[in-house]
Amino acid sequence: MKITVLGVRGSIPVEGQEYLKFGGSTSCILVETEKEAIFIDAGTGIINAPDIGDKNITILLTHPHLDHLLGLPFFPYITQKNRHIDFYSKNFLGLNASEILNKLFGPPFWPCTLGDYPADLKCLELTLPLQIGDVSVEGIESNHPGGSTIFKLSQGGKSVVCATDYEYEEKSAARLAEFAKGTDLLFMDAQYTEEELATRKGYGHSAVSQGLKIMQESGAKNLRFVHHDPRHNDEFLTQLDKEVKSETVSLAGRGEVIKL
Repeated sequence: MKITVLGVRGSIPVEGQEYLKFGGSTSCILVETEKEAIFIDAGTGIINAPDIGDKNITILLTHPHLDHLLGLPFFPYITQKNRHIDFYSKNFLGLNASEILNKLFGPPFWPCTLGDYPADLKCLELTLPLQIGDVSVEGIESNHPGGSTIFKLSQGGKSVVCATDYEYEEKSAARLAEFAKGTDLLFMDAQYTEEELATRKGYGHSAVSQGLKIMQESGAKNLRFVHHDPRHNDEFLTQLDKEVKSETVSLAGRGEVIKL
């Protein structure tokens, strides 16, 4: 598997000279195999999708908060005729995948629906486990307001787990550690510092120290922190990265490519 980090910012996209190193685009991770291109979330990072040739395109939505969907109308492949895109989402507040997208994208908030785009976008209900070509997809519920899915993608004896938008607490942490047991690559939410968490309980996010606990308890081989707070600029994140960085641990940045 080839994993490309396309967006690591949480809550809202940001831009400016102080956000060049880690990037200001919101959540999107691309997992590729020989025939499949699977995007986890469609934040503004998906706008920077690389050339994937004629691979099958799938988008897995962790949850429909705005920062995880904002990039979809600007996804390069949605503007291509004869392109087929499978979009998977669980039901949220009684809305299925199609209803979620049509509620967000359409007049008067957007000039057209996603169905008006040239590509064939098929909205599907997310039921797990799921097989996408040669990739097996599993999932567990995250600890996040309104709900979210933590995905595990496996292929050829390798696996990657994406636990963005997750708030650490003992019961769910034990479940997550078991779910991520022995994974080759773990993406962990680390939006806040320990000090910030004191006033943000219930917001649905974690700190690097908590992600390190999950890594230790799960035996994950590599760890990348994602969902950086929009107020944390490159200087702030570089210092945080220095405190945790090792051969197997670091803060993820836009454009990073990892091969398993």
